[in-house]
Amino acid sequence: MSTAPRTTAAPASRTTAPAPRTPDAHQTGPAGPGAAERRDRNLRTLRRYFTLLAARDIDTWIGLWAEDCEVRMPYSAGDLPAVIEGREALHAFYAGQAAAYTRLEYPDTELHPLDDPARALARWYPRAELADGRVYRNHNIGLFEFTEDGLIHRFTEYFNPGFFTAETDAEGTPPAAPAAPAS
Repeated sequence: MSTAPRTTAAPASRTTAPAPRTPDAHQTGPAGPGAAERRDRNLRTLRRYFTLLAARDIDTWIGLWAEDCEVRMPYSAGDLPAVIEGREALHAFYAGQAAAYTRLEYPDTELHPLDDPARALARWYPRAELADGRVYRNHNIGLFEFTEDGLIHRFTEYFNPGFFTAETDAEGTPPAAPAAPAS
């Protein structure tokens, strides 16, 4: 919190306008006819996304994606790629991941539409049993971006990478957060 006193002077006017943001070719914008319908359609796609992943039905799941799709995992670790580009590469990666699980579920998944009908935020808590006997649990947040026709174009996923760096116990639980410093 700032301790500087408040001023009543008017803010300085801008002499130049900020550069306009160049929209992605797949972005539809926040307003316009059909925005509510696009939001609803995209949320239905996300429900199907998680249902198909839980069933490990990657061959059907990949149909939810645009051909030129992209997945970004800023906190990737271990053998996880930071970026996957294209539907074929995405299918191969997720098919390999699904084969490693004997059970996969997404309890307490939250889907949040955003003002821009081409975007939605999801929060989920994956739980899985792996073929090697380990248990995977995590807390994930992701931003999904959709094409005009409702396919997933871009997905940015944030998760705790501890499981993938052996920083977890046998149950896949990350180490406890350090105690807050005493004040």
